[in-house]
Amino acid sequence: MIVGQTVKIELAEAIACHEAAIHLIKAANYTPDMAKRYNKNLTFHEYVAEYAETVSAELVVAKYLNLPFDPFESKFKIKADVGDIFEVKWTHWDDGNLIVHEYDRNTDIAILVTGKYPFYRIAGWIPVAIAKRDRYRHHSQPNWWIAQHHLMPIDTLIRSNYGADLPRLP
Repeated sequence: MIVGQTVKIELAEAIACHEAAIHLIKAANYTPDMAKRYNKNLTFHEYVAEYAETVSAELVVAKYLNLPFDPFESKFKIKADVGDIFEVKWTHWDDGNLIVHEYDRNTDIAILVTGKYPFYRIAGWIPVAIAKRDRYRHHSQPNWWIAQHHLMPIDTLIRSNYGADLPRLP
């Protein structure tokens, strides 16, 4: 059973995310076949679209948590995607896994977002340090894959210790 919180973004927000994706790719000199990527078979245009969906997922989490978000801000694993501790992971697959990498900060909270414009679903969350346990280690990739049924529902984040400093929704 697929559960989670659905969030819609508007066309103007999607356009801003697409523009930000191009800006961020250009600023970092990223390419679809760079070493960190597993799917190296994308064309440049497909890569920009995928990156825009990722930025859109970050916007969705910021909107849900009522946190400020600048899609043009360069974070590049130096800062959290949203707020001070939220690392957003996106997949277009409704039943997709949250994937954590070695370079993800252990002090962050990983949040999985699925879907594509205009509707996204916040599938759940897990502390990165817990996600990096051996039980989630992928058998053939240097990362961890966490199935959605192992994630905590997003509405529990606000009530948890990790959500103590989040602004309260009206």
